[in-house]
Amino acid sequence: MEEHNWPLHPRKQYMDQLRALKDAPFIKAITGLRRTGKSTLMDMFRSELMASNIDPKDIFYINLEEDDENTPRDHRALTDLVRSNIEVGKGKYLFFDEIQNVDGWESSIRTFYDHGADIYITGSNSKMLSSQLSTKLSGRAVEISVAPLMFSEYIEFRKDSLHSDERLFSDYIRYGGLPAITISMDRQPARIISEMISGIYNTVYVKDVVERHQIRNPVGLSNLIRFLMRNIGDRTSSRKISNVITGSGIKLSHNAIEEYLEYIEEAFIALRAKRMDIKTLEYLKTQDKFYAQDLGVRNYLSTFREDDMDGILENVVYNELIYRYGDVCVCSVGRYEVDFMVDPLHRPSYFQVCMDIKDESTRERELRPLRAISDNYPKTVITYDRFMLDDIDGIRIVNIIDWLKEWPG
Repeated sequence: MEEHNWPLHPRKQYMDQLRALKDAPFIKAITGLRRTGKSTLMDMFRSELMASNIDPKDIFYINLEEDDENTPRDHRALTDLVRSNIEVGKGKYLFFDEIQNVDGWESSIRTFYDHGADIYITGSNSKMLSSQLSTKLSGRAVEISVAPLMFSEYIEFRKDSLHSDERLFSDYIRYGGLPAITISMDRQPARIISEMISGIYNTVYVKDVVERHQIRNPVGLSNLIRFLMRNIGDRTSSRKISNVITGSGIKLSHNAIEEYLEYIEEAFIALRAKRMDIKTLEYLKTQDKFYAQDLGVRNYLSTFREDDMDGILENVVYNELIYRYGDVCVCSVGRYEVDFMVDPLHRPSYFQVCMDIKDESTRERELRPLRAISDNYPKTVITYDRFMLDDIDGIRIVNIIDWLKEWPG
């Protein structure tokens, strides 16, 4: 399968960020789950630089994921390699793909930065900026977090399929939005697609979690990940998880679970949605929710069932809200709960997600938490089925496909 011969699709939001940051005095760190297209973004941006009359001799690129004896594995070797290929300084552009594979890489990056080079790095770890970069590069880096495709992008990637939006959405929630998977959907049978997803997940699991953190209990870790995927959108706690996993005959302590959850988040396998009290605007310390970054990976780990649709729809909306707004949490309103609140400290908006509200009791259950909020900020109920009204008492009612397609992205 020659993916490199397939047409490239620019992801406008991320490309616009890279363009805006060109020559800015920051290290550009492109992070995200493996196969979300970080390397492709870097390649496309390099091509744009060359098309803008920048001399290719002023551009240096290296893929540090290559299993090659000449690939540097420590910062001294990396620094020597770069200096032997390019005179580092202002007007030079340096690109490092999967930088976390180099021991002490932040020392090299700091050296290149101090000499005035414009630096771009990718990595499959969400803690690159907050931990590894914090001491040597504090305040000198900006993160661009690349997610799997949003549905509006997914439609564009598969526009030649001529399928209906409903059919595409069905594929989207079953096989996820990783670009490599998406462009294969109309070229490969379902069996090959499933094998591709399993291969991507196993690489993430082994390289970004087990090997990176030298996990001593990989069976317990695997069961923890599967538990999260089976229970997307459910309130949970490390003690509850420990009880369930221990009950299945696998020993995993409360402390180990807390540690493993951090590693799972770092590798972008699952995302944590914290709960905020609407009165105090403080995060609650218990019963967070977890969502899969990619539903294809989720369904590989936990068989897709129609009974899971409520959680799957929540997952789609959560990922979309993260993409649109960045700051998303679950909202606790007294004894009620609103699925999501965005931008809680400035101009919040509130979202409920459900299959349908045709039944009066269901409609009342979904609207009650939103009605309990006293402010006048936007409130929306997102449904799978279409409802005859688009507004109830000032609360917007919208079909999920229509809502996903609204974002210009």
